Amino acid sequence: MWQAFVRYPTLVDGRHDDANWRSHNGRFACCMIRVPSAALLPPLNDFRAALEPLAQARLHPDHFLHIMVQEIGFVCRHPDETTELSIDRFDELGMALSTALTDMTAFDVVVRGANSFEDAAFLEVHDGGRCSALHKRLREVAAVPLIPRYAYLPHITVAHYLGEFPADDMIRTLQEFRETEFGVFRVTEVEIATLRVDIDYPPILTTRTLKLRN
Repeated sequence: MWQAFVRYPTLVDGRHDDANWRSHNGRFACCMIRVPSAALLPPLNDFRAALEPLAQARLHPDHFLHIMVQEIGFVCRHPDETTELSIDRFDELGMALSTALTDMTAFDVVVRGANSFEDAAFLEVHDGGRCSALHKRLREVAAVPLIPRYAYLPHITVAHYLGEFPADDMIRTLQEFRETEFGVFRVTEVEIATLRVDIDYPPILTTRTLKLRN
């Protein structure tokens, strides 16, 4: 991923909450792992401080740090798009997923190295393939309306880029943190969560917790 990033001459707007996102009459639902920001300090603060002066990135607040495991879609009263599902269908998915991970064990995530997509800066997740196994299991158990655009890569997004701009400054900044050890935390559960689509960085509300075996 890093080798691809350094070849981008121009970075692009990566904000997820665009006009299309906000047009949905409902909440966005997903399966995710919360990331405790305290486990990544102080290097995370140093990384944010290096990004902030560039004025080219929107930093994620602590409560929004997570590893996406599986996007579900927009939960609406009257779904009419392929990315939307009804409240009843969402409840059915929750029931189907409730025991999906009971035979999978808890594990440690090592967060090491800054990296970037064309539209967002992230921290690398080193977990021996465990998040990918969770992702595969959840897709096997319950078909969801959202089809991923790219191959699954667990990561912790730290900032989305604001519009198009030359990549040079961002490459130099991220290069300083390529080998940084940010921290380690233990994953004991995956959350089915929802969030509002009409405000920036809304609270992430848990609707169901999928426990891993200790």
